[in-house]
Amino acid sequence: MARYTGPEQKIWRRLGVESAPPWVRVKRETPPGQHGGGRMRGGKQSEHAKQLIEKQKLRRYYGVLEKQFRRYVAAASRQQGVTGHNLIRLLELRLDALVYRMGFAQTLRGARQLVNHGHIEVNGKRCDIPSRGIVLKDRISVQEKSRPMQAIRVAIEQRGNVIPPYLAVDPARMVGELIAIPERSDIEIQVNERLVVEYYARRNVRA
Repeated sequence: MARYTGPEQKIWRRLGVESAPPWVRVKRETPPGQHGGGRMRGGKQSEHAKQLIEKQKLRRYYGVLEKQFRRYVAAASRQQGVTGHNLIRLLELRLDALVYRMGFAQTLRGARQLVNHGHIEVNGKRCDIPSRGIVLKDRISVQEKSRPMQAIRVAIEQRGNVIPPYLAVDPARMVGELIAIPERSDIEIQVNERLVVEYYARRNVRA
């Protein structure tokens, strides 16, 4: 399945405006379609439908394809602790997600493009893999030749000092470091991860 590159607001009108990422500006709160909702948002929902919606929210937020998302679920289930929290932590510790959190891009999709196009370094070495997992003390920086890019400078100016507590960022040098493993309360995303885990548990997802 190809990655969706259309307008994100259409997706979040269907899944729920209240859960939309901060970079999505939804003009209308009603879901798309003649009847404004259908089975996705309106009326009585089955437990399966609720689980499906929460799964789609989390997957769409991080822009992860289904096959890869299933691997994250399987990996989270093997770790100690709450599987749902582990899942969100694994997604949050992707390179593209942290590039966005550090303020080097205005959207997660934009952060993924920066990585894909070779503008980002990890521990001083160029990395073009958005899904790379970042570990404690890893340093993420914008390549020196890419620092004059207006898109990056605008993103840093607009983000200001709003940086999660698990990151240390020097905006002037365009470098940041993962200084702590994020807790679920540190990650501002409106999704019920328990329902996501239940959705895949019914399908016996394994590594």
